[in-house]
Formats: sequence, structure tokens, C-alpha cells
Amino acid sequence: MGLEAAISLKDLGIGQVRAEAESRLRCWLLGDATTAWTDEVFLAGLVKELRSAGIDIFRVMLALSDAHPQVWGRILMWRQGEDVTAINESYKNYRNEEYLQGPMPVIHGGAAAVRRRLTGNAVVEDFPIVAWLKGLGATDYIAMALPFSDGTRHFISFTTRRDGGFTEDDLSLLDALIPLIALRVEVAHTRRMMSTLLRTYLGAHAAARVEAGTIRRAHGEVMNAIIAFADLRGFTRMSNKLSPADVINVLSNYYEAVAEPWEARGAEINKLIGDGMLALFPLESDDPLYLNARASSVVQGVKEAHERLAAIPAEALPGDVKGLRAGFALHVGDVTFGNVGSKTRLDFTVIGPAVNEASRLQLLTKTLGRPLLITKAFSALPRSITFESLGMHELSGFDEKKEIFALPGF
Repeated sequence: MGLEAAISLKDLGIGQVRAEAESRLRCWLLGDATTAWTDEVFLAGLVKELRSAGIDIFRVMLALSDAHPQVWGRILMWRQGEDVTAINESYKNYRNEEYLQGPMPVIHGGAAAVRRRLTGNAVVEDFPIVAWLKGLGATDYIAMALPFSDGTRHFISFTTRRDGGFTEDDLSLLDALIPLIALRVEVAHTRRMMSTLLRTYLGAHAAARVEAGTIRRAHGEVMNAIIAFADLRGFTRMSNKLSPADVINVLSNYYEAVAEPWEARGAEINKLIGDGMLALFPLESDDPLYLNARASSVVQGVKEAHERLAAIPAEALPGDVKGLRAGFALHVGDVTFGNVGSKTRLDFTVIGPAVNEASRLQLLTKTLGRPLLITKAFSALPRSITFESLGMHELSGFDEKKEIFALPGF
């Protein structure tokens, strides 16, 4: 590997560039610069253009890092006769044996390229992929670095079945185009990563508005929505006793147990505040059948979250934590969704009396000893569910008492 890291493309026997083919491909790479290509669309187009230029490509693989919390990178694959497919590689698979035994570490380590001829007596099967590609009838393989402007190095490989492998002109053309290929891949990939980051940290609803340019302070949108609050029980006591790493472990288990069933039912997770979670379920119709189905689904989402918390295995939690419980509150009403904050630091959030009422209601779950409390407004939505009235109760910050409801037996 130390030798590979020092090899340049010129050392691989690359000849003169086919000027006409290179010019045509450069025009394609630069001439449509305003098009918002995705990684998949770009790779499919690149394959088509390269094959039109006479390079007999059988297989292409593009490997890119990512900014998703559960994904270390994306692998895009094209194979003759098939469409481009994308695979998200999880962190648990990062630097696995397949990665370590392949050419990617060589490229990531600084080599400009790695070439392996797959026919003749001098075939070097130092990577498992060499034998695998030979079995598919491939005759030549070259992996090339895609350097991005931020200093990161990404990976693209080309395989052919052409008798004799790639020609010197083939390799020369690829070499000449690599800077432009890297540029276009970086543009598409950066756009995708920015969108991923916005959705991860803001939620899909807020991210879509930020991407659309709704970023001015004090601008808001009124929407009708079911408001759900969750709060982890005993968190203050746990955080005072546990190490920071154990606290993060507890919160991660808690948020995953609650967020997944809610998001599966269309929730917009708006805020993660310490051990609290605020979510919105936008309502797009006032049709009674729609409201019944939507509200019933949300109730089932809360029950599933409650069950998932109880089902977290003991070995997944720190030794002193015997299980997780939470208090939940459901309300419905108009909320204002938009930008609040200072001139230099904004937060895309929801505000309004309905949000305040749901927040205060959640606090009552401790006093009343019920895991889920529901406002009178929400209780009118799911006609297929009968709720139990718990009487009139004071909510902090509200002048009048509110009638509170719960699920019988829950």
C-alpha cells in the first residue's frame, strides 16, 4: 500500500487525450451547470456520455461520505443493463473487512489511482474485488480519487469487459475529466448533504421552508395541528447520578423509542429540549372521518411509544437505570410556525397558546399519575375512541380550569 500511495495516473501507462471526446464531455459537464442533478442522475448521465465517447464501461462505483447521523457514506453503483442504485452504509459497517481489504483505503490514503488488469498471467489478486470482477468476465479495473474542495477524498471506479482492457486513450480521457467529475459530484453531493443536515436538525417541515428561502426573522405561518408533548420521568435524578456518557445513552434510547412511532405517523419533531420532546401532526382537512383517523393514529403512536420505552432491554441502559417511563400530552389547535430569535441566531419553532396548553398539560401527568393526558379539544377528534374525564384542573399560566381527559385503563 505504501507504494500505491505514491503512484500517479501518469505512472499507469496513460497516453494522449482524445481531444474531440474530451471537449464533448467537458461541454456536458460544464454546459448544464444550473441543473440540480442528484448523485444518481449525474452518475447515469456520466456513464451514458463516457460510453458514447467510446469507453466500453461495464461497471461504475461511486463512494461518497455523508452527513446523516446513521450513515457514514453512500455507495452508488451502475452495472451494464441495470439502473443506478444507491446504498447507504451505516456507521456499524464503517471500516469493516470488505472496506479494509479493498482499494478504498489506498485512495483515501493519498493514491491518485489504483489499476488492476484482470486478464493474462500477471494478474495481481491483492484485493478480493479483483477475483470477483474476473468472475464476471471483467478485463480491467481502475479506481480513482475524487478530491473535493474541502480537502476530503472520495472514490470512483470503472470496470470494463473490453478485450485487452482499457486503452491508453480511455485512461487519458478519464484522467483529464476527473477534476470536472469531482466538481459536479461535489456540487450534487453538497446540496444533498445540506438538505440532509437541515432535515436532521430542523425537521422536514422547517427544513423545506428554510430551503425555500423562508428565513426572515419574525415571519410565521399559522397552521392547525395536533400537538404532542413527551417528557422523560426521573431525568433530573438520573442526570445527577449518571456520567455524561450514560445520560446521552439514556436520552438516545428514550428519543428513539418515542420519535420512531410518531414519525411513522407523520409527526414533525420540532424540538428536543433536554428530556422533553415537542411534535406536530399537521391537519390538512376538517373532514370528520379524516380527523378521526388522524387523531386515532396519534393516540396509537403514543401508546406504542409507551410500550417501546417499557421494552428497552436492561442491557441497553446504564446499570442504575431499571427502565424508562414518560408523560405524554395531546392537544389540538392553531400554532404559529416560523422564525424567532436574534439578528444572528434564529430558531424555526412553533409558538402560541395551544403549544403552551399542551406543555402545561404534560406537567399534570406527574400529579395525576397517568401516562397520557388529553385536552377537551383533542378528545372531540377521534370519535372511535372513548375517553375518561378526570375533571377540571388548573394549568399554570391559564386563568380558567380545564377539563382533562385520559384513556380508560391507561
